[in-house]
Amino acid sequence: MQIYKEEREALKDSILENSFLKYRDEPDKAIRAYLRYVLNIVNNHPIWRKVFIEKEHLELKISRSSEEEIKRICRDNVETIIPFFEEWADAGLLIDKPAKILAETTQAVLSLIHFRNELENDDFPEIMDIFIDLLAENIVKKKY
Repeated sequence: MQIYKEEREALKDSILENSFLKYRDEPDKAIRAYLRYVLNIVNNHPIWRKVFIEKEHLELKISRSSEEEIKRICRDNVETIIPFFEEWADAGLLIDKPAKILAETTQAVLSLIHFRNELENDDFPEIMDIFIDLLAENIVKKKY
């Protein structure tokens, strides 16, 4: 778990640079880029792959970590992206929901990674694309 936390911290700047900072004025693009970038890391980074995809490591992670520690990691992930949602909400770019709820909803999409092993492996990328597109399209205020 410690190695995962260190790797997450090391990748945080890269994740933000390739998503929220790159598309700072375009929340739908930023959300898509963020979720797809994290999914790419999970698929290709050896440590993240073991933590999130390889089931025996997931069970080991949960059994060795307190529930409170896992909740804290989730809160930290959300707190990293909340400022962007607050900025977009202040600019009137998002639907009328609290920025925290929208950031948590965005982060929650990534929890679907844990169900990857329950699905047909070939279907998972397409399923995630649908969720990401639905979220990105519906979290932004429609322009008429």
